[in-house]
Amino acid sequence: MPKDILENFKKSWEGEIAKIEKEAIDGNGISLIRLHFEHGKLMLEMNRTEESFTEEMHELDMLKSKLEVALQIAHSRYRLQNRSLWARIFGGIFKKIPEKKI
Repeated sequence: MPKDILENFKKSWEGEIAKIEKEAIDGNGISLIRLHFEHGKLMLEMNRTEESFTEEMHELDMLKSKLEVALQIAHSRYRLQNRSLWARIFGGIFKKIPEKKI
């Protein structure tokens, strides 16, 4: 595959990874991002040449690794934000339950 196509793909995803790390993303969003990445990677693999295959796949695997780390950070942030939301909801429910005095 032409080197510029791979470089454009990498630059594009490196920018996306930087954005993802700062976000809180739910499980569905994580899955969609993974699918989008895999689709782009598959398109690159279809245009590859034999002599550069190993190097290109190594670069894409490294990029995928960075993406997975960013996705885990974003999903952890989402879970932490929603944990506090559920605590507020349940805390409000428990305050409304009347106490039985003996």
